Amino acid sequence: MTYVPTPVHVATPSPHAQELAHKIEGVIREFQQSHPRLSDSEVSQAIKLAETRTGAGGQRMRLTVALMLGLTVLMVLGTLFFLRMSG
Repeated sequence: MTYVPTPVHVATPSPHAQELAHKIEGVIREFQQSHPRLSDSEVSQAIKLAETRTGAGGQRMRLTVALMLGLTVLMVLGTLFFLRMSG
């Protein structure tokens, strides 16, 4: 059987997103130069904090909460269905 890989569609960032990324990159590089002991994990933590404080990462969190809630409801309904069918 022949396997044909499907191309992954990657959305091109908008000009605004590219400009913002360029500015963020500049700030990170400048901060790294003035704080040479800054670790990669500290940079990641700072980016996550900025996402949280600005609300930029909220969609991912809402999706995760919705997924967990859905799985919980599915488990409860499955348990109730099983109990009803067995007894």
